[in-house]
Amino acid sequence: MSTMTIDTRTLWQQRFQHYMKESMGYWQYAARSNFLGLVLFLVILSSYYYAKILQRLPTDYPYLWFVLLLLVPSIASSPIRTLVRSADRMFLLRIEHQMGTYFRGGYMYSLALQAFRTFLAWVVLWPLYHHCLGTNSQHFLWMLFLLLIMKIANLSASWQESRFAHERARLLSTSYRWIATIALIVIQFHYNVLWASAAAILLILIWLAATHFVSKYVIAWDYLIAKEKQQQARLYAFFNWFVDVPGLPTRITRRRWISGLTRFIPFRQDATYLYIYMKTLLRTELFSIVLRLTLIGTVAIAVSSSETARCFIMLVCLLISLIQLTSLERAHRYTFWLDMYPLDRDTKAGSLAFIIWLVLLIELCILSIPLLIRSSLIYSLVPLSALLLLTFICGIVLRRRFQKNALLEA
Repeated sequence: MSTMTIDTRTLWQQRFQHYMKESMGYWQYAARSNFLGLVLFLVILSSYYYAKILQRLPTDYPYLWFVLLLLVPSIASSPIRTLVRSADRMFLLRIEHQMGTYFRGGYMYSLALQAFRTFLAWVVLWPLYHHCLGTNSQHFLWMLFLLLIMKIANLSASWQESRFAHERARLLSTSYRWIATIALIVIQFHYNVLWASAAAILLILIWLAATHFVSKYVIAWDYLIAKEKQQQARLYAFFNWFVDVPGLPTRITRRRWISGLTRFIPFRQDATYLYIYMKTLLRTELFSIVLRLTLIGTVAIAVSSSETARCFIMLVCLLISLIQLTSLERAHRYTFWLDMYPLDRDTKAGSLAFIIWLVLLIELCILSIPLLIRSSLIYSLVPLSALLLLTFICGIVLRRRFQKNALLEA
């Protein structure tokens, strides 16, 4: 086949259409499970309490911490969806000099998606910023314009990083982008847009000069394929909340510092499912998700000035963790080895429910520490009420659901 017969623009369009068709199919399952309704409810409820908090919030409140918490990850984190496949390193290698149109499509798609995410973050932060600065606040559109410029610069740098031949250079460049983004946002909000624009030009020139002599590939196929698989796995993990995703890969991490907890589980036949699913939780991405959510919730509760907001944050973190942990049931749905041993399937539902309850109990204890330190004694009823509710959900609702699903599988 001649290299001229491959239209890279058409190739991107075909892959993008296939990707969107597959994603929309999974989104339909998400809509049927009332997930979108839950998100809408949380948005309305959060908006209500947000407005209430702003009414009582002092104007000298350190709003910059919330600005950094929302805007820095939104701007500095700049993955690019390329939709490349493992076979591309062989079949498209000979035309990699003609792949500019293909990757330009991935760049524009990623930019549109991430720019919209940055816009939403700024819309959320604008009332807080305007409340604290009042008439001294800068114009909404000028601030947004510079934030989008920073997003474009980070995304362009991210693409160049994917071409770097050495992992250390890529790591240094990524670290530089994050630090530069933090510095620019601080300058933008503490001073003004003009000073931040001048600093942005200077930092971009420094990055260009520092990376000019870095060894680069025309296209780093192995890196792009690995990153694409990683992003697709995260998307599949999200859709796996609502429907079984056959193509979902499982990443295993040993985590010796905590996976050894399974040694305390008794070596008995009725504890087999408890051991397997506990080991699965501690070694997969699910543990990282719950851990990050707990840390973010702890920090958010610690810096929040409203007792109502602190309680709301704790309950939302527990709810999201509960939804995430229910996906643990589908971890070994296709593991045929479990069918080859005389295991008591009646213990599976109880083991799963107990693991979820135990994880949520630990998370509740951690979240309760900053809540009780900064709140009055009456708010100690909130963790106690949450514990009773979680016990009911895990001990009755989830247990029955898991038993029903096990009967359907059988």
